[in-house]
Formats: sequence, structure tokens, C-alpha cells
Amino acid sequence: MKHTPLLLLALVLAVGVGAFAQRAEKQAEQAAEPAEEAEELIWVFRHRRIKQCFGDDMSLDESRAKLTDIGVAVHESHCGLRTDKVFTSGCGEPSGDILLHLIRANSLDAALLVGYGPAEQIEYQKGQCSDDSAEAATPGTSQ
Repeated sequence: MKHTPLLLLALVLAVGVGAFAQRAEKQAEQAAEPAEEAEELIWVFRHRRIKQCFGDDMSLDESRAKLTDIGVAVHESHCGLRTDKVFTSGCGEPSGDILLHLIRANSLDAALLVGYGPAEQIEYQKGQCSDDSAEAATPGTSQ
């Protein structure tokens, strides 16, 4: 019976520490939620070549630089092809080649100003770039 108060005290302390740990964990989760929302990422695109047979196509690196030059952080980049339209082959015809970049959602307005659009509005598939000078995947690495 002499040990009963000590056991009771140990039990109370264990329950109190457990409750404190749960409360601290819940507060940490709540604090992390707004940061995750601020980091929402979206894909944007632009046409790689406006018209076939004309040398005005843009490389993936040039496209990435166009965004980073205006302060938009690019997390990932890929070449792609629009699949929601049919593109006939012929000089002067539009091309279905596109350039895709993963950016923060809060940078969309800046990307729109320099000719990019939200990729969720089109159908596409990611693919390899048609020239060797462009890199796919994340900046500074090749796929």
C-alpha cells in the first residue's frame, strides 16, 4: 500500500505527458496547413513553335529562362504535345508541340502576361524534346 500513491502519481504524469504531446502535434499540423496551400503547384504551357517550317521555335531552356527572368520559380519542365486538337503537317500550319513548366499557383498571373496558359485547360502528353539542346525534367538535370 505504500507504493500506491507513487503508482497513482506516475499514472497521472503519464496521462498528462500524452495529452501535452497530442496538443503539440495538433498545433504543429494546423501551423503547417497554410504553408502547404501557399506551395500549390500548377502546370503552365506555351506553344513551342507557332508555325511549322519557320525557325521560330523555342527550346525548353529558353522557355524556362523566360519565366525565371520575370521572377517565376520553375520546379520542373517538360516538352509535350497537345492531344486535344488535330494538327496537319505542312509549312505555315500550327504545331502541336508545347513546353510545360510546373510553377507555384500564385505565379500564374505573371506567367499569363508572358504568353503561358494553364495546362489544365488543354489535353496533352509529356514527351521528349525534339532537339538535343533542350533538357527535360527539373532545371539543371536531364531526363
